[in-house]
Amino acid sequence: MFCSKCGCMNSVTTKNCLNCGQPLDRTTRIKKHKRRQRLNFFVVAILFLGTGFGSARMFQQPADDQPETAVERAVATEPQANPPLERAATETVTQPQDTQTSSGDGTKAKTDIIKDTQQKVFTIKTDNAYGSGFLFTDTGTIVTSAHLIIGTIDVSVRTTDGVEEPGKVIGISETYDIALIQVDAFAGTEPLEVETNPTEIGTEVIALGSPSGLENTAAIGYLTGIDRDFDHGFLYKDMYQIDAQIAPGSSGGPLIDASTGKVIGINALLLNEGNAIGFSIPMYSMTELLQGWATEPMSENEVEDVYDTY
Repeated sequence: MFCSKCGCMNSVTTKNCLNCGQPLDRTTRIKKHKRRQRLNFFVVAILFLGTGFGSARMFQQPADDQPETAVERAVATEPQANPPLERAATETVTQPQDTQTSSGDGTKAKTDIIKDTQQKVFTIKTDNAYGSGFLFTDTGTIVTSAHLIIGTIDVSVRTTDGVEEPGKVIGISETYDIALIQVDAFAGTEPLEVETNPTEIGTEVIALGSPSGLENTAAIGYLTGIDRDFDHGFLYKDMYQIDAQIAPGSSGGPLIDASTGKVIGINALLLNEGNAIGFSIPMYSMTELLQGWATEPMSENEVEDVYDTY
């Protein structure tokens, strides 16, 4: 502030003039200092309000007044021929490979193969044993294992729906562990398709049957070996080795190619040392014999004569 005596400029907090020593009026100094502070505050407030009001108007500007260049460019560069991402992702996963009914190379989905095959796989029951079998011809013949039916002519055949039908043995081998049963109730039903050629190692397979009494069970695995020979009451020659889980009761059930649905083997043996290993009789090696029985059935006396040779 200015000294009233000599006019020298002094600080607002100075009590006496630095030039002439004249006492400065403290009240006046304080009032002038406060007046200057209020003036500075009003100036800053006005600047702040002006800036905020301008910003608010900018954000509240109507859409029609906003620049349209960026939006138009984005729309123009979007590839109109491509579908939205969500639609493309949905269309990609709606049909997984394993649920497709078929493909161009003749393969089928395993779920469809199991569902169709189970309707033609049966539980075979006698007074002394039970096992499995499958429909071989449309005349009602069923393939099963010979060791299941030794000593009997009449058997009971139960469907996947629990319906039991009477069956009669019309074919049995003295050498191989296979037999054929006639069930008139199944005449006219389309049989399972049979593979007439050898199957390669590594083929994915499905073993169906009634292991441990669990009727119509399906087990998936691989064909892990071929040309296995055994002499165990019957002659087991060129057997298929599989890692699909089978158990007592699986005998006579079909071994299915998991890609074509064709019968490639007849489940017969279980090597139970450590991890159980299953063996199936190759279907291609028995087709001719089975078809002979279906065409010219053995009589009851002929079947009993075979039993006498065991």
